[in-house]
Amino acid sequence: MVPTGGPIGPQAPAVRGGGFHAWPRLYPTWDRRLASLTIVSSWAAGWLDAHGDPTPVVDVRARVLSAAAQAGVPLPLASLALCSFMPTTLERLREATHAAALAARLGPLPPIAVGELAGAPVVVMPLTFGAPAASAEVEELLATGVRTLLIGGATGSLQPHVAIGAYVVPTGAIREEGTSYHYAPADQPARAGGPAMRALWEAAEASGRHAVQGRVWTTDAPYREFAGKVRRYQSDGVLGVEMESSALMVVAEARGVDLGVLLTVSDHVFDPAWPNIFGTDPFRANCVALADVLLAAARRLLNSPG
Repeated sequence: MVPTGGPIGPQAPAVRGGGFHAWPRLYPTWDRRLASLTIVSSWAAGWLDAHGDPTPVVDVRARVLSAAAQAGVPLPLASLALCSFMPTTLERLREATHAAALAARLGPLPPIAVGELAGAPVVVMPLTFGAPAASAEVEELLATGVRTLLIGGATGSLQPHVAIGAYVVPTGAIREEGTSYHYAPADQPARAGGPAMRALWEAAEASGRHAVQGRVWTTDAPYREFAGKVRRYQSDGVLGVEMESSALMVVAEARGVDLGVLLTVSDHVFDPAWPNIFGTDPFRANCVALADVLLAAARRLLNSPG
Protein backbone atom coordinates (compact mmCIF):
# COMPACT_ATOMS: atom_id res chain seq x y z
CA MET A 1 0.00 0.00 0.00
CA VAL A 2 1.22 3.51 -0.76
CA PRO A 3 0.89 5.89 2.22
CA THR A 4 -1.01 9.15 1.71
CA GLY A 5 -0.65 11.87 3.24
CA GLY A 6 22.80 21.36 17.22
CA PRO A 7 26.33 21.53 16.24
CA ILE A 8 28.01 18.36 14.99
CA GLY A 9 31.40 18.96 16.48
CA PRO A 10 33.94 21.58 17.54
CA GLN A 11 35.24 24.03 15.00
CA ALA A 12 38.43 22.68 13.47
CA PRO A 13 41.55 24.74 14.16
CA ALA A 14 43.11 26.58 11.27
CA VAL A 15 45.78 24.62 9.43
CA ARG A 16 48.68 26.47 7.84
CA GLY A 17 51.52 25.10 5.83
CA GLY A 18 49.95 21.70 5.35
CA GLY A 19 46.31 21.93 4.31
CA PHE A 20 44.58 18.59 3.91
CA HIS A 21 47.78 16.66 4.56
CA ALA A 22 48.09 18.25 8.01
CA TRP A 23 44.88 16.60 9.23
CA PRO A 24 46.66 13.45 10.46
CA ARG A 25 48.71 15.66 12.80
CA LEU A 26 45.53 17.15 14.24
CA TYR A 27 43.68 13.83 14.46
CA PRO A 28 46.06 10.99 15.33
CA THR A 29 43.28 8.43 14.84
CA TRP A 30 42.91 9.52 11.21
CA ASP A 31 41.35 6.88 8.95
CA ARG A 32 41.00 7.69 5.28
CA ARG A 33 37.91 5.51 5.04
CA LEU A 34 36.26 8.03 7.39
CA ALA A 35 37.81 11.10 5.83
CA SER A 36 34.56 12.78 4.87
CA LEU A 37 33.00 12.03 8.26
CA THR A 38 35.98 13.43 10.17
CA ILE A 39 36.19 16.60 8.11
CA VAL A 40 32.46 17.27 8.19
CA SER A 41 32.22 16.59 11.92
CA SER A 42 35.00 19.10 12.61
CA TRP A 43 34.39 21.86 10.11
CA ALA A 44 30.63 21.67 9.70
CA ALA A 45 29.80 23.39 12.98
CA GLY A 46 30.11 26.71 11.17
CA TRP A 47 28.34 26.18 7.88
CA LEU A 48 25.61 23.93 9.29
CA ASP A 49 24.87 26.03 12.36
CA ALA A 50 21.45 27.69 12.13
CA HIS A 51 22.70 30.39 14.54
CA GLY A 52 19.54 30.30 16.59
CA ASP A 53 16.92 30.31 13.84
CA PRO A 54 16.50 27.16 11.69
CA THR A 55 13.64 28.63 9.64
CA PRO A 56 14.35 28.22 5.90
CA VAL A 57 14.29 31.51 4.01
CA VAL A 58 12.48 29.79 1.14
CA ASP A 59 9.70 27.43 2.25
CA VAL A 60 9.57 24.71 -0.40
CA ARG A 61 5.95 23.78 0.24
CA ALA A 62 4.75 27.37 0.06
CA ARG A 63 6.72 27.90 -3.13
CA VAL A 64 5.23 24.86 -4.86
CA LEU A 65 1.69 25.57 -3.63
CA SER A 66 1.96 29.11 -4.97
CA ALA A 67 3.25 27.89 -8.32
CA ALA A 68 0.42 25.33 -8.54
CA ALA A 69 -2.20 27.96 -7.74
CA GLN A 70 -0.82 30.30 -10.39
CA ALA A 71 -0.78 27.47 -12.96
CA GLY A 72 -4.27 26.28 -12.03
CA VAL A 73 -2.99 22.79 -11.16
CA PRO A 74 -4.89 21.09 -8.30
CA LEU A 75 -2.85 19.35 -5.62
CA PRO A 76 -2.09 16.70 -4.52
CA LEU A 77 -1.04 15.13 -7.80
CA ALA A 78 -0.46 11.55 -6.62
CA SER A 79 0.93 9.58 -3.69
CA LEU A 80 3.48 7.63 -5.77
CA ALA A 81 6.13 8.99 -8.13
CA LEU A 82 8.33 7.22 -10.67
CA CYS A 83 11.52 9.13 -11.37
CA SER A 84 14.72 8.58 -13.33
CA PHE A 85 17.83 10.34 -14.55
CA MET A 86 17.78 8.55 -17.91
CA PRO A 87 15.59 9.77 -20.80
CA THR A 88 15.01 6.26 -22.16
CA THR A 89 13.74 5.06 -18.79
CA LEU A 90 11.43 8.06 -18.51
CA GLU A 91 10.05 7.52 -22.00
CA ARG A 92 9.09 3.95 -21.09
CA LEU A 93 7.53 5.05 -17.78
CA ARG A 94 5.40 7.68 -19.51
CA GLU A 95 4.32 5.23 -22.20
CA ALA A 96 3.34 2.49 -19.74
CA THR A 97 1.33 4.84 -17.51
CA HIS A 98 -0.17 6.88 -20.38
CA ALA A 99 1.20 9.91 -18.58
CA ALA A 100 0.32 13.35 -19.89
CA ALA A 101 2.40 16.41 -19.16
CA LEU A 102 0.85 19.05 -16.96
CA ALA A 103 -0.40 22.03 -18.92
CA ALA A 104 1.95 24.33 -17.04
CA ARG A 105 5.23 24.02 -15.19
CA LEU A 106 5.03 24.05 -11.40
CA GLY A 107 7.58 26.74 -10.74
CA PRO A 108 10.98 25.18 -10.05
CA LEU A 109 9.98 21.58 -10.80
CA PRO A 110 11.14 19.72 -13.91
CA PRO A 111 8.38 18.84 -16.40
CA ILE A 112 5.87 16.61 -14.63
CA ALA A 113 3.56 14.08 -16.24
CA VAL A 114 0.66 12.37 -14.48
CA GLY A 115 -0.54 8.95 -15.54
CA GLU A 116 -2.27 5.92 -14.10
CA LEU A 117 -1.09 2.55 -12.87
CA ALA A 118 -3.16 -0.17 -11.17
CA GLY A 119 -6.09 2.23 -11.09
CA ALA A 120 -4.20 4.93 -9.19
CA PRO A 121 -2.65 8.22 -10.32
CA VAL A 122 1.14 8.26 -10.54
CA VAL A 123 3.63 11.03 -11.22
CA VAL A 124 6.46 10.57 -13.72
CA MET A 125 9.28 13.09 -13.40
CA PRO A 126 12.90 13.42 -14.52
CA LEU A 127 15.65 14.07 -12.01
CA THR A 128 18.91 15.93 -12.59
CA PHE A 129 22.20 14.10 -12.06
CA GLY A 130 24.01 14.89 -8.81
CA ALA A 131 22.94 14.99 -5.17
CA PRO A 132 22.23 18.73 -4.78
CA ALA A 133 19.92 19.07 -7.79
CA ALA A 134 18.18 15.72 -7.34
CA SER A 135 17.56 16.37 -3.63
CA ALA A 136 16.07 19.80 -4.32
CA GLU A 137 13.81 18.34 -7.00
CA VAL A 138 12.66 15.60 -4.63
CA GLU A 139 11.89 18.21 -1.96
CA GLU A 140 9.74 20.08 -4.48
CA LEU A 141 8.06 16.90 -5.67
CA LEU A 142 7.12 15.94 -2.11
CA ALA A 143 5.38 19.31 -1.78
CA THR A 144 2.92 18.17 -4.47
CA GLY A 145 1.70 15.35 -2.22
CA VAL A 146 4.00 12.47 -3.18
CA ARG A 147 4.79 10.10 -0.28
CA THR A 148 6.44 7.17 -2.07
CA LEU A 149 9.35 7.49 -4.49
CA LEU A 150 10.71 4.85 -6.85
CA ILE A 151 13.86 6.13 -8.54
CA GLY A 152 15.87 4.53 -11.34
CA GLY A 153 19.52 5.33 -11.97
CA ALA A 154 22.85 3.86 -12.99
CA THR A 155 25.93 2.79 -11.09
CA GLY A 156 29.51 1.78 -11.73
CA SER A 157 30.24 -1.65 -10.25
CA LEU A 158 32.98 -2.14 -7.66
CA GLN A 159 32.59 -5.92 -7.62
CA PRO A 160 33.57 -8.43 -10.33
CA HIS A 161 30.44 -10.49 -9.62
CA VAL A 162 28.18 -7.48 -10.30
CA ALA A 163 28.34 -7.36 -14.07
CA ILE A 164 27.23 -4.69 -16.51
CA GLY A 165 23.45 -5.01 -16.90
CA ALA A 166 22.88 -6.33 -13.38
CA TYR A 167 20.62 -4.57 -10.89
CA VAL A 168 21.73 -3.01 -7.62
CA VAL A 169 19.14 -2.17 -4.96
CA PRO A 170 20.86 0.08 -2.40
CA THR A 171 19.98 -0.54 1.24
CA GLY A 172 22.56 1.97 2.46
CA ALA A 173 25.13 4.39 1.10
CA ILE A 174 28.45 5.97 2.02
CA ARG A 175 27.84 9.71 2.36
CA GLU A 176 30.58 11.31 0.27
CA GLU A 177 28.34 14.11 -0.99
CA GLY A 178 27.65 17.39 0.76
CA THR A 179 23.88 17.69 0.54
CA SER A 180 22.88 15.11 3.15
CA TYR A 181 24.79 16.90 5.92
CA HIS A 182 22.23 19.71 5.75
CA TYR A 183 19.54 17.19 6.75
CA ALA A 184 21.23 14.87 9.24
CA PRO A 185 24.41 14.75 11.35
CA ALA A 186 27.47 13.00 10.04
CA ASP A 187 27.02 9.95 12.25
CA GLN A 188 23.56 9.12 10.88
CA PRO A 189 23.72 6.39 8.23
CA ALA A 190 22.07 6.77 4.85
CA ARG A 191 19.66 3.86 4.62
CA ALA A 192 16.61 2.52 2.82
CA GLY A 193 14.59 -0.43 4.07
CA GLY A 194 10.91 0.36 3.72
CA PRO A 195 8.17 -1.03 1.48
CA ALA A 196 9.49 0.79 -1.61
CA MET A 197 12.95 -0.76 -1.32
CA ARG A 198 11.49 -4.20 -0.65
CA ALA A 199 9.12 -3.94 -3.63
CA LEU A 200 12.03 -3.00 -5.90
CA TRP A 201 14.08 -5.92 -4.61
CA GLU A 202 11.25 -8.38 -5.22
CA ALA A 203 10.64 -6.97 -8.70
CA ALA A 204 14.36 -7.02 -9.55
CA GLU A 205 14.67 -10.66 -8.45
CA ALA A 206 11.59 -11.58 -10.48
CA SER A 207 13.00 -9.89 -13.60
CA GLY A 208 15.36 -12.77 -14.36
CA ARG A 209 18.44 -10.54 -14.27
CA HIS A 210 21.18 -10.83 -11.69
CA ALA A 211 20.23 -8.57 -8.77
CA VAL A 212 22.10 -7.68 -5.58
CA GLN A 213 21.33 -5.48 -2.62
CA GLY A 214 23.64 -3.70 -0.21
CA ARG A 215 25.67 -0.53 0.21
CA VAL A 216 26.74 1.86 -2.52
CA TRP A 217 29.17 4.77 -2.48
CA THR A 218 27.75 8.20 -3.32
CA THR A 219 30.18 10.89 -4.48
CA ASP A 220 29.96 14.43 -5.83
CA ALA A 221 33.20 14.02 -7.76
CA PRO A 222 33.23 11.31 -10.46
CA TYR A 223 36.72 12.30 -11.55
CA ARG A 224 38.07 11.81 -8.02
CA GLU A 225 37.23 8.13 -7.64
CA PHE A 226 40.73 7.05 -6.70
CA ALA A 227 41.98 3.55 -7.45
CA GLY A 228 43.05 3.00 -3.86
CA LYS A 229 39.64 4.00 -2.54
CA VAL A 230 37.92 1.77 -5.09
CA ARG A 231 39.99 -1.18 -3.88
CA ARG A 232 39.26 -0.38 -0.24
CA TYR A 233 35.52 -0.05 -0.74
CA GLN A 234 35.56 -3.19 -2.88
CA SER A 235 37.17 -5.09 0.00
CA ASP A 236 34.48 -3.69 2.32
CA GLY A 237 31.77 -5.18 0.10
CA VAL A 238 30.46 -1.90 -1.34
CA LEU A 239 28.62 -2.74 -4.55
CA GLY A 240 28.88 0.36 -6.72
CA VAL A 241 29.48 4.07 -7.00
CA GLU A 242 27.00 6.73 -8.10
CA MET A 243 26.07 10.34 -7.33
CA GLU A 244 22.71 10.61 -5.56
CA SER A 245 21.58 7.70 -3.37
CA SER A 246 22.96 8.72 0.04
CA ALA A 247 21.48 12.22 -0.21
CA LEU A 248 18.11 10.93 -1.41
CA MET A 249 17.98 8.40 1.43
CA VAL A 250 18.73 11.02 4.07
CA VAL A 251 16.26 13.54 2.60
CA ALA A 252 13.54 10.87 2.44
CA GLU A 253 14.11 9.89 6.05
CA ALA A 254 14.13 13.52 7.17
CA ARG A 255 10.82 14.13 5.37
CA GLY A 256 9.19 10.89 6.53
CA VAL A 257 8.57 9.41 3.08
CA ASP A 258 9.26 6.01 1.56
CA LEU A 259 12.11 5.70 -0.95
CA GLY A 260 13.39 2.91 -3.14
CA VAL A 261 16.28 3.21 -5.60
CA LEU A 262 17.08 0.76 -8.40
CA LEU A 263 20.36 1.02 -10.31
CA THR A 264 21.44 -0.60 -13.54
CA VAL A 265 25.16 -1.35 -13.78
CA SER A 266 26.65 0.71 -16.60
CA ASP A 267 30.40 0.26 -16.10
CA HIS A 268 33.14 -1.50 -14.15
CA VAL A 269 34.98 1.04 -12.00
CA PHE A 270 37.19 -1.66 -10.47
CA ASP A 271 38.78 -2.35 -13.88
CA PRO A 272 41.53 0.15 -14.85
CA ALA A 273 40.39 -0.15 -18.48
CA TRP A 274 36.97 1.16 -17.34
CA PRO A 275 34.70 -0.93 -19.59
CA ASN A 276 31.36 0.81 -20.00
CA ILE A 277 28.29 0.85 -22.25
CA PHE A 278 27.27 4.50 -21.97
CA GLY A 279 25.55 5.81 -25.10
CA THR A 280 25.13 2.36 -26.64
CA ASP A 281 22.08 0.36 -27.68
CA PRO A 282 22.68 -2.14 -24.86
CA PHE A 283 22.62 0.69 -22.32
CA ARG A 284 19.39 2.06 -23.76
CA ALA A 285 17.87 -1.43 -23.66
CA ASN A 286 18.92 -1.77 -20.02
CA CYS A 287 17.27 1.56 -19.24
CA VAL A 288 14.00 0.31 -20.74
CA ALA A 289 14.26 -2.91 -18.72
CA LEU A 290 14.95 -0.81 -15.61
CA ALA A 291 11.68 1.07 -16.20
CA ASP A 292 9.78 -2.21 -16.37
CA VAL A 293 11.14 -3.22 -12.96
CA LEU A 294 10.17 0.16 -11.51
CA LEU A 295 6.65 -0.35 -12.90
CA ALA A 296 6.44 -3.87 -11.46
CA ALA A 297 7.48 -2.56 -8.05
CA ALA A 298 4.92 0.24 -8.26
CA ARG A 299 2.17 -2.28 -9.04
CA ARG A 300 3.20 -4.33 -6.00
CA LEU A 301 2.90 -1.27 -3.78
CA LEU A 302 -0.36 -0.06 -5.27
CA ASN A 303 -1.97 -3.50 -5.08
CA SER A 304 -0.75 -4.37 -1.58
CA PRO A 305 -3.48 -4.62 1.05
CA GLY A 306 -3.80 -2.50 4.15
